[in-house]
Formats: sequence, C-alpha cells, structure tokens
Amino acid sequence: MTTDSAPSTPVIQDAPPETRVHEGPHTEPVAHLQQQQQQQQQQQQQIPAVEGVPVPPVLETERVPVEHVTEGAAADTDQPTVATKDGVDASTQNTERAKEIVEEFEYLLEKSQQLFSGLSDLPEIGSKYWMPHFQRTFEVYTKLWKYQTQHRVLLEKPEHYGLKRWEVGEIASKIGQLYYRYYLRTSETNYLQEAYMFYDAIRERSYFKGEQEVKNSALMIKKLRYYARFIMVCLQMNNAPMMLQLLEEVKALIDIYSTTFNPVDKMEWSLVVKEMAMFMQAVCSPVPSNHSGTASLPVSYRLVARRRLRPEKDGSKFRLQEAVIVGNRPTQIKFSELTLDMYYMLQMLEREPSTNSKEAATGSAATPAIPAATETAEGSTAVIADGSTADTPEAPETAADTGGAGAVGGKGKAAIKDKVEPNERDKDTVEKERPGRRVNPHKYVLYQPNFSQIQVYLANAFREIGEQGCVLLYLSSEGASTEVPDTTNGAAAHGYIGGIATARRSSGEAAKDRSAEQLINSVHPADLVPYTRKPFFLVVESESSWAYKDMPNLFNQPLLCLLSPTEYPITSSSGSIYTFFLHSPIVAFCVVSQITSMAAEQWSELETLFIEFEDLALELLNTYASSQVRKFMGDDFLRQIVIRHVLCCVLLDLHLEFVRPEHLPQSSPERFKDVVSAPVLLRKARDVIELCSVEDRYRMSDRPLTPPAKPQSPTQEQVPPASPQPIAAATVAEAITGDSGANDHPASLST
Repeated sequence: MTTDSAPSTPVIQDAPPETRVHEGPHTEPVAHLQQQQQQQQQQQQQIPAVEGVPVPPVLETERVPVEHVTEGAAADTDQPTVATKDGVDASTQNTERAKEIVEEFEYLLEKSQQLFSGLSDLPEIGSKYWMPHFQRTFEVYTKLWKYQTQHRVLLEKPEHYGLKRWEVGEIASKIGQLYYRYYLRTSETNYLQEAYMFYDAIRERSYFKGEQEVKNSALMIKKLRYYARFIMVCLQMNNAPMMLQLLEEVKALIDIYSTTFNPVDKMEWSLVVKEMAMFMQAVCSPVPSNHSGTASLPVSYRLVARRRLRPEKDGSKFRLQEAVIVGNRPTQIKFSELTLDMYYMLQMLEREPSTNSKEAATGSAATPAIPAATETAEGSTAVIADGSTADTPEAPETAADTGGAGAVGGKGKAAIKDKVEPNERDKDTVEKERPGRRVNPHKYVLYQPNFSQIQVYLANAFREIGEQGCVLLYLSSEGASTEVPDTTNGAAAHGYIGGIATARRSSGEAAKDRSAEQLINSVHPADLVPYTRKPFFLVVESESSWAYKDMPNLFNQPLLCLLSPTEYPITSSSGSIYTFFLHSPIVAFCVVSQITSMAAEQWSELETLFIEFEDLALELLNTYASSQVRKFMGDDFLRQIVIRHVLCCVLLDLHLEFVRPEHLPQSSPERFKDVVSAPVLLRKARDVIELCSVEDRYRMSDRPLTPPAKPQSPTQEQVPPASPQPIAAATVAEAITGDSGANDHPASLST
C-alpha cells in the first residue's frame, strides 16, 4: 500500500504482492521498494527547512521500475501501461521537436545561402534595386545566427544534425562579408567595423581550426579566403599590427596547404600573399618610425573632426554626395581591386571611425543597427559570442562562459531606419534630424574600367545628387598620347585633345589604327562637359593631366579641376606623390624630404605645425578664392582637398628638385596664385622645413614676390607651379613576399 506522500508508482491493490511480482535473482519485490521510498520521504520531511534552501524533491529515477511487473499481472496493470504510453509519447514528442528544429535550421541555412549568392548579381547602381535584397539577406542571417545559437547543443549532436564548428565559422564569415559589402555600397565605416568584429571573433574562437582542415582541402580554401577578406578589412581600418599577424598566419597556412594537398592553385595563393605584403609595405613604409625603429609614429588618414574656421555662408550649402574613383595604373602596387592611389582617395573621403578596431574586437564599442527595413523586436540581437546561453560551442553543458564581440543587429525600428534610408544623402533634413550621424559621400570605386563603365557610373552619380549636391571624379591613370592623329577630323578642335587612358577593348577596324583606338578609349575633357550642369569637382593624377586645364564651364555651375604634375623628378614605391599629399600632407612631406625616423615629441610638434599650416591656408582661401570655389569649401571633404592642394603647391615649389613648371600641380579655372605665393604661408612652410632639419632640400630664400591682390576672377591667368612625384622608397623586400609584384586583373569594385 502507498500513502499520499509516496511517489505515484503503479501499485496493484488488495492482494499480497507476492502473488503478482516475479522475484527473480535480479529483481526486488515491489512492496520492498515502496517501503524504501516511504522511508526516504519520511527522512526528507524530517530535514529542517533552511530559509532560502529548498528541500530536495524525490528523484524520478527513484520510482519503481515498471519492468518489474510480471506478465501474470498484465490484466491488473492498466495504470502502468498508461505510464508507459506517456513515456513513449514524450519521447516521440521530443524526437518530433528535434526534427522540427533541424528542419527549420536547414531551411534558414539554405535560404541564407540563396540570398547571399544573389548579392553578386545585384546592380551596383540604384539603391532602390539592391537595398531590399540586402535587407532581406541581413534579416535571414540574423534569424539563422540567433537560431543556431539557441539550439547549438541539439544541432551539434550527430544523431540530429551534427553541426561542426567550422560550419558556425562559415556562417559568421558570411555575416562579416555581408557587412563589408554593405560598407562598400554605403561608405558607412560603422559597417566596416562590424565586419572586423565578426572576422576577429572567428579568429579568436578558432572556428576554422581543427583536425578537419588537414584532411579537407575545401575547408582549407574557405579558411584562406577568410584570411584574405580579414586582411582587406584590416587594411581599410589601418590596423597594421593585426595585418602583420594575419600575414604570418596565412603564409604558414599556405605552406601546409601546398605540402598536404599539392593543389594546382598553390602559386596563385602565393601571389596573393606577396600582393598583400607588398601593398602593406607600400602603405606603412612612408610613415616615419621613432628613433628606436620599433614602431611607426601615429598618423590619421581619414577626416578627423575638429573645430576649424568655416567659410562664408555663401559657400556653406554644397555637400559632396557622390564620388567616382577610377584607377587604371597596371604597374602600380595593388591588392585585390585597389591600387595605392585609389586606396589613398578612398580613405580621404571617409571620416575617422568613432571607435578603433581594438574596442571593436573586444566588444566595447556600441553595435550599430542591422541595415534592414524589417521591424525587429527590442533586444532580438544575435551576438557572436561563445557563451551567454547553454548551447555554446566551447562547453555545451555550461552557460558560465559569456562574451560579446559584436552583433548582427538590435536597436529596434528607429535605429534600423537611421541606418538604411535610401537616397537620403541629398536631403538637408537628414542632417537636421540626425545631427550626430557621421555621413560619408557615397563612392563608386572602379579598377581598370573601360570608357562605357566610367560613363555609366558617372551618369548615375550625376542623377543621384540633389540640388545642393556635388559630384567628385578622381582619375588615376596612364595618360593618353598627346599627339592628335590626322584621321580624327578635327577632334582636337572639339575638346578631344587627349586625357586619361581607360581599359582598351579593341575591335573591328579601329584596332588596326592605334591612334584612333587610343582616341576612342580615352576620357577626354569634352566627355566630362555634360556633367558640369551640376557642381563638378575633378581631381586628375596622370601624365596627361594638362589636357583638363582649360575644360570649359558652359553652364555657369561651380567647377574646379585639380591637376597633378605631368612629370615627377623623384620616384616612390608608395604611389603618386600628388595623391599622397591630398591623402596625408605630413607623410607626403616626409617622403619628398626623405625623412625616415623622428622623435615622438618632434612628430607631435610637426603635426601641430601642419594643423596651423592648413588653417592659415584656409584663411587665405576664404579671402582670395572666387565665390565659386568658396561654395565647394562649405563641404568638409572638398575643403580638405583644396587646402592640401595648396600645401602641396607651396612645399613642392620650395623643393630644390621640383624646378620645372611640369613638376608642379595646377588647377583650373581657379589658379590660387595669390594664396600659394602669400609670404605668410611661405614662412609657415619654412617653419615646417626647419623643424625637420631638411633645409638642404628646399629653397629657404624668398623670390621677388608681388603683394597679394584682391580676390581674383576665375579667368585670371595661371602661374603654373611645379609638382611632386614619389620619392625612392624602400623596395618591397623580404617579409612574407618574394620578389616583385603580382599580376593585375581588371575588375570593378563598387562602394
């Protein structure tokens, strides 16, 4: 007999238990077991209740096993039979639930892969076409990451799905790629940081590390591609220490890959590593190191927010909204689809991120919202961390190991809207509603494009800008021939007088006439005239930049052309010097002055001098520049470019090796003659030279100068200055690379 307090074990009533229970050598009578259970219950009731400590319940395993009931008692055991069915039903329900979880995971995984594959087919122009697909992809990957985090323990069991650690890493890698692609299309550096956070978390948690990689060549390739993408993100974030570590790791991984599998693409991966190391050396080597040579001195390449004298109100309305960056220098060092010149301009047209990569890697930075247009519940974030729930990959049985290294999303609808409103760059209301938002101009980055591609992207940029918007076109390319062939039927008279060369696609009869082919495949000044119907800002880095000097302004809209020198008396392996000056005047000055080391205190003093140098140039520009140029000066990025153009002209004009007119930059229609020749600006330039003790490389005595005149007209005659070219920098040596450069492959990259 059982009491009310005893476990609800099935018991047969009203007869001696001996007649119903088989007492074999390996079983016990039911009554004896029931007595033990009653005794245990009584003992528990005698335990004094301690405040805050619950009394332990009777364990389910202490109940009488149903298997101890004999076959002879089957007629009287309806209750045990019911209990057996309940157990079977619970087991069946658990199995069905597990099956549903696996099916849902497989559906989300397949859906995410389909959407991700579709990203490469999206048009690179027109946000209304590609934005919805990105939003859907972000939404599915958010659900996928959260789902596998919640059900990781079950999914890892071989009898259900057998989720491997590298598969989790692959999902995280896809999310990192998604963020990076979104950064390329929107130019918002927040998403670049998100990509870094995911890639760094993959590395920290060793998602791709294990015995499988030695046995699986496909997994090795996934890991190599992950490293290449991570290095590109580190390059964009100027995280040189991490790049060095990654280069060492990927080099060792390629060695393992080559010796283990002897693949046919091992030379290609070796070239990739060489390309990475060459590009990194070209970017980092110009920066002077401290006197001990242990570290490079700190320098910021992006636009840093600081208080500065603003131009007059009549020039404060234009904003740079669209930029087209073209690179076509096959001989210049490159990585992926970025040449050095393109990389410098890309960095110059972005604001410095609010948090550094170290904060991002540790999860201390605030996570931006998911770029998705769907309504997301508050707090429904998917965090890439090896903890916070029981289903962690490190230790499924515990939830104590927590961490936070980034997230796919999670600030609710308001934050989502803040990030992804399409085509809002040209509305002044955006700035008024969200004054704290960091806005970068939208960029198209084109590597070795043909003429048609340049026209398509430029026309789309022209279409996207608003009434107070401006388009910037940067051309870095080899120059077209200066000779106009006789067969062009007066092409020179109509403005087709040469320009920058584009990727050639020779075909038909035109291919037989090289002059005609070159004429067809060049971007001439006349090709750009239609885009001067709106404010147009042109920067040309080419041997034939002279062709754009007198580009006509037929529509009376603000127009400014900044042109590089056509010759450089010195060479550099770190890119074109004029573009380098626009990118970082202080580092470019060190390049042309051959300064390789400097004390940290002296460097800080030099930075202060350059800030004063730039502020002084801005004051002079506000005084002497034309009203059309002052309209450009209202934009932070364009103002910085114009100021650094002036600094470049002043410093190179004083340099003893830049003595001929073709050695100096030029501009049109504004010449900046009075600004460049201002005595106060020359004195500040000489202060910079004296601080660095490089007087032997510069002209320290004044030429006869005419006093600055009042604001000049845009048609005033130009006094051509002389311009820079890269100085001989350290050749790409040892490190991880081998010898010289890698092959260049034409491609297109859209931001």
